[in-house]
Amino acid sequence: MAQPNTPNWMRPLWVRVLLCVLPAAWAGVELYNGNQFWGLMFAAVAAYGLWTQVIQYRPPEE
Repeated sequence: MAQPNTPNWMRPLWVRVLLCVLPAAWAGVELYNGNQFWGLMFAAVAAYGLWTQVIQYRPPEE
């Protein structure tokens, strides 16, 4: 959910989706190179970002 102090630059959907896609892409790079630990870490970051910034996001009331 959006907190009262959410910065304005995080309100557009494309920014929040980009914040999920970039770690997911990097997780793919790490897994492709055989680094399972870092691949799973970045996949977890991407999943958490997807959950908090896309699925549960509610715009703040102004």
